[in-house]
Amino acid sequence: MTQSIWNKLFTALRGGANEVGEAIADQQALRILDQEIRDADNALANAKRELVTIMAKHKLSTERVNEFNAKIADLESKAVAALQANREDLALEVAEAISTLTTGLEAEQKQASEFGTYAENMRKDIGKAEARIRSLRQQVDMAKARDSVQKAQVSASIASGGANGKLETAVNTLNRLQAKQDQRAAEMEAQEQLADASNGNDLERRLREANIVPDQGSANAILERLKKQKSAE
Repeated sequence: MTQSIWNKLFTALRGGANEVGEAIADQQALRILDQEIRDADNALANAKRELVTIMAKHKLSTERVNEFNAKIADLESKAVAALQANREDLALEVAEAISTLTTGLEAEQKQASEFGTYAENMRKDIGKAEARIRSLRQQVDMAKARDSVQKAQVSASIASGGANGKLETAVNTLNRLQAKQDQRAAEMEAQEQLADASNGNDLERRLREANIVPDQGSANAILERLKKQKSAE
C-alpha cells in the first residue's frame, strides 16, 4: 500500500518540471500540469495520513518494548532471590519465563526499529515532495504569468496591425478622392475652353497670348493708359 502511494506521488511529479517551459505557450500543457500537481497533493495527503499511522504503531511498539524490559528486569530480580533462597527449581522456572519474554522482546524491538526507520524515511520523503510541489507550483504560476504577458503582446500587435491597416485604408481613400477632384477640375477646365471657343473668347485669348492684341487688363496696358491720360492733361 505504501509503495503504491509513493509510486503515485512521484509519477504525478515526474516530468512536470520539464514541461513548465513548454507550457508557456500551451494552455493544454498548463491544464495537465495543474492536474498533476493536484494529484501529487492528494498523494502527499495520503502519505501524511499513513505516516501518522506508522508513527502511532512505532509508539505502541516502543511502549511494548519498555513493558518487556520491565517484566524481564522484575523476573531477573526474582530469579536471583530464588537462588539466594536455594530454590534453584524456582529460579529455573523464572529463567524459562525470562527466555520467553526475551524472544518476544527481540521481535518487538525489531518491529519498533523498522517502524521508526520507516517513519523517519517517510518524513524526509514527504519534506522533499512538498518542496518539489511548492517549486513546481511557483514555476507554473510564473509560466501562467508569462503566458498572459505574451497574449497581451499578441493582442497589442494585432491591434496595432489593425490600426495601421485602417490608416492605410484612409490614405488610399484620400488619394482616390484627390484623384477624382483633379479629374473633375480638368473636366471643368476643358468645358470652359470649349465654351470660350464657341463664343470667340478663345480666339481673343490666343491673340493676347501671342501679343497680337494688347491685353487691356495687363499691368503694362494700364500703365500706358495712365501715361496717356497725364499727357493729355
